[in-house]
Amino acid sequence: METIRSYIENLFRNYPNTPNVSKAKEDLLGIMEDKYYELKAEGKSENEAIGIVISEFGSMDEIAPELGMDEKVAAEGTGINDAAEVKRITLAQAEGFLKAQEAFGARIGIGVAFCILSPTISVVSEAMMDVGLLPEPLAEIMGGVGLFLMVAVGVAIFIISGMVNGKYEEYKKKRILLDEGAKRALTERQEGFQRGHGIKIAIGVVLCILSVVPTFVIGEVFVGDSVEWIADLSGISLFVLVSIGVYLFISTGTKQGAYEVLLGKNQAVCNSALEKKKKKRISIVASIYWPIVTAGYIAWSFFTMKWGFTWIIWPIAGILFGGISGVITLASAEE
Repeated sequence: METIRSYIENLFRNYPNTPNVSKAKEDLLGIMEDKYYELKAEGKSENEAIGIVISEFGSMDEIAPELGMDEKVAAEGTGINDAAEVKRITLAQAEGFLKAQEAFGARIGIGVAFCILSPTISVVSEAMMDVGLLPEPLAEIMGGVGLFLMVAVGVAIFIISGMVNGKYEEYKKKRILLDEGAKRALTERQEGFQRGHGIKIAIGVVLCILSVVPTFVIGEVFVGDSVEWIADLSGISLFVLVSIGVYLFISTGTKQGAYEVLLGKNQAVCNSALEKKKKKRISIVASIYWPIVTAGYIAWSFFTMKWGFTWIIWPIAGILFGGISGVITLASAEE
């Protein structure tokens, strides 16, 4: 019988210790005990009887209405005053959310990769011009048009993905409540996911760190006007390696974030006024910073026609923005 009592305690773990909840627990215990003794009278062993009793009563989603429990009662135990801020979902709905976020992360990663790789068209066109395969005017047009076209494709992917994923916005704004069995299943899956998540993050970091190595090595090996086009093309490796690394960050990070939403591990962060203030400030700075960087890159590239070199502005801008974000975080914390 202790096993059944423990099962009921876990089942009601998300609910407050109120008179209504206590009564519901006692009612359920009485029903389960009656069923247990009935099975024992039929000749079932203790383990068999307990297993049948637990399996027959299913999840909290199924028995809550019969016990007079609802989202409002559950919300009382989460520190949330409004039941509208709580969303109870089933394991099947949680799995659907995970799959949708995994696909969303992959699409966003591809969109970001398009934006990162956009300068490579200019690098290729300049290398083709150096070896006489393209006239200079055509190379310039190809480089400029190619850059904007790839950025446009990336932005289109962002917009479409955001619209498709909009139906799950409610999951991120509300407190997700799962029954004990679903929460345990998701926790086990997250633990299995963590190892692969860590490996992908490590690979992404290594790729970003090593992205400049091929450019430096090839630039030192292939010296001279006759092979200058090879040195120019070496710049593509930086964009390719960085785009792969960033794709890994986004795709695996999105799925990890989905697990945190479902298991409530992001709740403290989401409810933090400091965190919201910090994100808002960084977003404002980013909306000004990156258009300026992009305009500077385009102006510099068209003025000098050194498309194979001016790409260096992107890793430098990324490093600077990381520093700016850090300063904003510190300033927000001190207020």
